[in-house]
Parts: sequence; structure tokens; C-alpha cells
Amino acid sequence: MTAPVTLRPTPATEPIPARWVALRLLGPLEISVDSVEVPLPQRKLRQLLATLLIRPNATASTEVLIRELWGDRPPATALAALRVYVSQLRKFFVQHGLGGRWCTLRTRAPGYQLQVNDGILDMVCFDRLCVLAGESAESGRYELASRQYREALALRRGPTLEDLRDSPALAGAALQYDEAWMTALTRRIDLDLLLGGHAELVGELRRLLAEDPLNEAFCARLVVALYRNGRSGDALVFYRRIRDQLIEELGIEPGLELRLAHQAVLTDDADFNLEARIPA
Repeated sequence: MTAPVTLRPTPATEPIPARWVALRLLGPLEISVDSVEVPLPQRKLRQLLATLLIRPNATASTEVLIRELWGDRPPATALAALRVYVSQLRKFFVQHGLGGRWCTLRTRAPGYQLQVNDGILDMVCFDRLCVLAGESAESGRYELASRQYREALALRRGPTLEDLRDSPALAGAALQYDEAWMTALTRRIDLDLLLGGHAELVGELRRLLAEDPLNEAFCARLVVALYRNGRSGDALVFYRRIRDQLIEELGIEPGLELRLAHQAVLTDDADFNLEARIPA
């Protein structure tokens, strides 16, 4: 199992305070100072912070923030309440030593702007690592790319914002990053297949399919991993079972990727590579 990754701030010219700060959205919202979670129990404050963090350093209008916090029918006191929450969030930053270098909540027409040292925000770190991994894969540095994807994947602690998905913007960001995590996982598996890790991948893919049985991307890669592990019979049995499930439960035939993997086993195509589709 990959060890958890510690978020570290981006380098700066001024001296770094003797503390590490992390703002985490890839899972439940979490604020951590020196590896200790700092609670922000009020739900509206958590919603406000998360809504600002999904657009770091951008200005969110009061109209948008009110809609995110109260929906389409906000109370008449919503604007005044929002100002109170902003004030409380600023005090929270100061109380826990997060203000200034780490987080600054500014009033910016037509609303508010949360300036964040983005090296402490897990979503930004995830995006950067995935870009680096894609560049490494594109240049043929497959082992490095696999490590970079593993580091990115380790940032996830569960479904993105799983405790705060009841507003449109937060739900949209959560779905976006859950999909991005799945894409990164698939690319990392492709790289490990390319590097000859098929034996280790059989168990991992079976575990993933136990959680998501009809995920055709994982099914195709398990067929390939079994075949390369000298288990062509198991690969064909697995394909038939998955095809039957897809037809029975969804009324569809397997997709192209899964069919190509099946064909490679039937024709004993040792040169077949799903992972040749790794995008940059």
C-alpha cells in the first residue's frame, strides 16, 4: 500500500514557518496543521470554505456564495449571515495560524476571494502530479510516471467532498475529481502493465472490480493481466462471465476495449497493448 503523501507548500522567498499546513478536499473536508486536524464543525462555514477552495485565488460573487449555502430560496437575512460567516472564517484562520502566508480571505467585488498558497491544497497537488506523470509517460519514463501517478492517487482519502455534496458547485467539483482520480488510476495500471507488473495487478484489479463489478476499463485490464500471467483460460472464463453480466444487467455487449482484450487472448497476440493508449 502506498504511504500517504504529506502536502508541502510551494517554495517562497520568505522563511518558512516551523509548521506544515494542508487543506484537503479529496475526501471529507479536512484542515491540518502540523499533521493535526483542526476542526471546523459549523456546516455553513465548511460549505463556505470548500466553495472558495474549489476556485482558489478566484473571486466568488456574493450571489454565487448565497446560492451555494442556501439554495434557490435563501432567507432574507442571507447576505448579512454570509458576512458573519466570512468574519468567522477569517477569525478561524488567525486563531490557528493560517492567515497571511497560507490563507487570506479578501473582500473583492462582487464578493470574496480566498488567496491560498496552492502548495497546501490537495486538489492542486493532484493536478500537478498528474500533469507531470503524463509528461513522463509521453517521454518514455514509465517508472517515473507510475510513481508520480501513485503519489497523486495517494492524496485521495475517499470520495471527494463526501460530506459536502449538497450544493451544485461542490457536487460538480466532487464528480470532476472522482473521475480524474479514476482516470489517473487507469493510466497507472496501464503503465504497470507496460512495466511487466501483470502478476501484482491481478489481485489489485480483482479488488477494484469487487467494488465496481461492471467497470469495463478494469475488466479489460484484468483480461490482459491474466493472459500475460499465463492464465489464458482464466482470462476467457472471466470475459464470458462479464459479457453475460453486461447483457443481463445492462442489455449491452462489451465495449471495444474489452472486446480487443478478449481477441488478443484468442489470437495469442503477445504484442497487444492496451497501455499504448496512454495519453500525455
